[in-house]
Amino acid sequence: MAQSAEVISHWHQSVESLSTSSIEFYSAVEKALRDKEVPELKIERVAVSEAGILSAKREYLSVSYGRLHFDICAAPFGKDFFFSWWLGKRSPDLAALYGCLTLIGIPVVVVLFISMMGFVKGILFALFAFGAGLFVLRTSFADGWSAVEDTILAIPGVGALYLRFFKPVTYYSEDTRLMFEATVHRVFLQVVEGVLTLNKLPQIPSDRQKPQSRNVLD
Repeated sequence: MAQSAEVISHWHQSVESLSTSSIEFYSAVEKALRDKEVPELKIERVAVSEAGILSAKREYLSVSYGRLHFDICAAPFGKDFFFSWWLGKRSPDLAALYGCLTLIGIPVVVVLFISMMGFVKGILFALFAFGAGLFVLRTSFADGWSAVEDTILAIPGVGALYLRFFKPVTYYSEDTRLMFEATVHRVFLQVVEGVLTLNKLPQIPSDRQKPQSRNVLD
C-alpha cells in the first residue's frame, strides 16, 4: 500500500509453530475471492519494500475495489507464521502531479483561447479543450474515471469542493466499503482456518477475529 494511502482498518494474527507456504495461501485466498464473482474486483501479486527503496521486498496479495485497496500478507516470522491485512483508500501514483499541472494549465489555456478568439468563443473552446483533456486522461489509464477523479481531488480547493458536492461519504458508500471489507476478511479467515486445521493447530479465538476499524462517518 502506498504510504499516502488512508488506512481504514487492519487485522493481524501470529500463529506459533506454524510452517506453511505463503504462495499457496495467496492462491487459496485469490481463488475463494474470484468464486465470489464480485464485479470490478481486481486481484494481483505485488512486491512491497520492507523499509526504504533499497530494502528487501516482500510479496503481498493486492485486492482492489474502486479506490478501496487490501494488502494481504502471509509470511514466516522465525518458527512462527504471521497473517495480516491492511485496508485503505489508495491514490494512483503521480495524481498530485497531474493535479498541479491541471491547476497551472487551465488558466493558461483559458487566457490563450480568449486572446486568440475573444472572450465568449475563448471560454467555449477552453471548456471543450478541458473536456477533451479529461477524456484523454480517462482513456489513458486502466483505472478509467478513477484516474480523472484522483487528479481532480489533487487540485487544491477544487478537490475539496468535488468531495463535498460530488463524492461525499454516504450510507451507500459506507455500506459498500463494509461489504467489501467483510467479504475479503471472511474469505481470509476461512483460508487461515483451513491452514490451521490442516496443521492440527487451535483455531483463532472469536475475540481475535474482529478487525480494528475506524468510523469514517466521524
